[in-house]
Order: sequence, then C-alpha cells, then structure tokens
Amino acid sequence: MRRFENIWVADGTGGEPYRATVLTDGPFIASVEREKVAGISAADTVDGGGLILAPGFIDAHGHSDISLIAAPKAESKVTQGITTEIAGNCGLSAFPITRLNRDHLEELYANYGQALEWTSIRSYMTHLRDRRPAMRLVCLCGHNTLRAAVAGYGKGDLSEAQLAEMERLLDRELAAGAPGLSTGLLYVPGKFADRNELVRLLKVVAARDGVYATHLRSEGDRLLESLAETLEYVRLAGVKRVQISHFKTAGKDNWSKLSPALKLMEDARTDGIAVTVDRYPYTESMTQLSVILPPPWDDMDDVEIQKMLRDPDTRARLTAELRQSRAPEYWERVRLASSAAPEWKGKCGRPIAELGGDPAATVIGILAADTASACGAFRGMSETNLDRILALDFCMPGSDGNALPADGSFGASHPRAFGAVAKFIRRRLDASGTIGDAVRRATSLPAGVFKLADRGTIVPGYAADLVLFDPDTIDSAADFSSPRRPASGIAMTVRGGETVFRA
Repeated sequence: MRRFENIWVADGTGGEPYRATVLTDGPFIASVEREKVAGISAADTVDGGGLILAPGFIDAHGHSDISLIAAPKAESKVTQGITTEIAGNCGLSAFPITRLNRDHLEELYANYGQALEWTSIRSYMTHLRDRRPAMRLVCLCGHNTLRAAVAGYGKGDLSEAQLAEMERLLDRELAAGAPGLSTGLLYVPGKFADRNELVRLLKVVAARDGVYATHLRSEGDRLLESLAETLEYVRLAGVKRVQISHFKTAGKDNWSKLSPALKLMEDARTDGIAVTVDRYPYTESMTQLSVILPPPWDDMDDVEIQKMLRDPDTRARLTAELRQSRAPEYWERVRLASSAAPEWKGKCGRPIAELGGDPAATVIGILAADTASACGAFRGMSETNLDRILALDFCMPGSDGNALPADGSFGASHPRAFGAVAKFIRRRLDASGTIGDAVRRATSLPAGVFKLADRGTIVPGYAADLVLFDPDTIDSAADFSSPRRPASGIAMTVRGGETVFRA
C-alpha cells in the first residue's frame, strides 16, 4: 500500500485539481479520498509537497517499438511523466513479420542491436514484456509493415490474393490487441497504396471498432487534398475514430491552409466521425533524411537507397540531381538531426549549410554512410499555427520520438524525444489553459481515442500510473544542441505502482 498525501489531484477528467489523498495497492489505485485518510496504514507515504498528482501521461504518437526493447528504462519518456506510449505509428510497426520484410526491418533497426525474433503482435508483446520496460507500449498495426509482409517494398498494385492476406493479417493483429491501423502515406511502400487497398483495410478496422491513425500523404502543398482523401476513405469504410498524426501546415506557402483544414475536420466531426490530432510543440519536424531525394529515388526504401549509393558513379549523378532540385537557401532550413555513422555523429544538430562543402554532396555522403538511421530536421512551420493547433480541445501531445537512454548511446535526437509532453503542458498553461484541461489532453483524451480501459483517469481500480508535477515549473529546455536535457517540474513518475523516475 502506498499513500500520496499533501497533493492536489488533477484526475484526468478536465476538472480543476482538488485536495485529496490517493492510496495505491500494488499496481492499482485503491482509493481517492477528498479528505485526509486516517487509520489506514501504508508501507510507503509520499508527501507531495502541494504538487499536482495526475494520471501518468500518454504519449499519443511515438516510435519506441524497438528502442524500448533496447532501452527498457525509457529515460526520455519517464523523465517527462510518460507512462504509456502509442507506438506503431506512420505505418511502421514491429509486426507482422514474414520472410518478405524481416531482412529489411532488421537493417532498418540495426542501430538498436536487437534481433527481431517474433512474427505477430502477440509474440512481439511477449518479447517486450520479458524486458520489463519502465513504460507501457500500445501498438498500432502499421500499414507499411503489413503491406511489406505480403508484397515486399516494391511499387505496384496488389493482387486479390495479396489484398486478402493483408486483411487476414490485419484482423489477426487487431483481434490480438492492436487498437487500430496506422498509415504513413509519404513513405515506401505505403505511398503506393490506392483507394481500394486502403478502404478494404479500413473496413477491417471498422469491423473491430478500431482507430485509424494516419501520417497524411502530404502535410504541405497537398495538405487539403490529403486530408480530404483520408476523410473520404473512413466515411466509405465506416471508421468512427480518426487520428491525424503530428498535424501541421508545412512550408510557408501552406500556412494559410489551416482554417480550411480545420473546416474539413469540423464537418467530419458533425457527421459523427471523432477526428482528433496529436502534435509536438515545435516548429521543426524530423524524419528520414532520404525524403529530400528527387524522383525516382523517392519511390525507393532506405535499404535499397543505401545499396545503390555504394556505387561512386551513382553517388555523383544523384549529387548533381539533388543540387539542381534544391535552391541554395533550402539548406539553411535543414539540419542533420541524427545519424549512427561514426563520421557524422558529432555533427548532429547542425544545419546542413554549416557542415562545410557542397550541401548536396554532404547529404549524399551522409546517406551513403547511413541511410536507415540518418534523420533530418526541417524548419518550415508557423508558430501562430502551432498555437492554434495546440489550442484545439481534441489535440493531444505526441512526441514522434523513441524511448532513448540519457547517455546518448543511440545517437542524437530531436529535442521532442525528451521534452514534447512537458513542453506541450507548459504551452497550454502559458496560453491561459487550465491545469485540468492540460492534464486531460495528455491522459483521458488519448485513453479514450485508443480505448485504454484502465488508464487516463485517477479512479479506484485503474492502473496506478501516476505523475507528480509542479505546474509552475513543468517545461523542457532541450534543444538541438542539448537534445537529452531532461524535462523540469517532474517530481515522480509511477508505472503500475512502481516508481520509475524520481527527481
């Protein structure tokens, strides 16, 4: 039995904090009493010092599928109060695995040094539980992994037999615990999926009352068309919950598209479709550095790109094509965010333009050494639009980051990995949002979207996943020069009744 006293409880429902005593019994919440509880002994009493006790924060959009196995202490997450992450996003999940995608996935995740010894969500979760991670993981089934399990990473329409096998595998994973399907329609091979393929898969999701989380085909020049495509497909399939991943308006020419995009969402919500979004509180995105390559390279997966770049003549031709396709000022808005290659590790966090020499040649050199884990950060979002998105009452925090160790052994990262949720709450409070609503966005809102029945609210019988924090100081000062700086204001993180972080 553990007692939390001298606290204010923000219980996740959105109401204002209230004075209470909370008792936990092993991995569960035992009672919540608005008056001090007397006569009940507790083996451990936590004096909260007048801080806020909230449900453990839920990272609504992460990518810890393999990193949590390699770094089960999840320091980047628990130091900012995260006790649950929704993983398997952007179409990339750790399952299903067949002979058609295993080698590719092992190359993609080689930096973590983990053999992929499973085939399905059931065997994957058993493997993960054996690592006793400090954070819970809830995994969507990723469309890119699913498609590759059936047809590999090549371009082209799928046969009826392949589509039927995708439906079967998806239904198996949903039945075994995946809360829904994710897509990454910017990436290979998901970008090759047509209307028929996606609607068929979404009908499987609808039959299981699952959620659809999507990285849109475009978050910039074709944002409105991509959002309209998503909403058309879910209407046709009968899906009722749609999560727009890291919702943004990328590129200055597209900043004006926020209002019409929100109108599309409002219309869908009026039609009974629960559209929600997640967002990290930064104006620099991060993704694979290879996304900047010109056609036809944009239709190749990273493993294929790295193999082709072993040829010096190919590197020279691609360097010339990339130089011609990008204006000189473009390179001032792109930085090397991470790389596992020894020659580039020490240069992470710096703009490409500051790395010396011809920027196009620099990028091709980075990709030739490390296509799979080389990531770029791209500056092109509006602070004003960021504030408007964060103010949406259906917007929740998503780090878009991995569970990482504090020692940097897995390389550099975007500062969002160590700070997104803490900074999200800080920005909401600084914008005159209430403590209750800021906590709701990071707890019961994502718990409802992803149907986490035992989390997101402090009530008896729910998991004892808790965070004790100071609303005056919660924040993150992590940046690209110091991306692993821990969040401030987090006093304690508790997962299943066990303390996984204490300041």
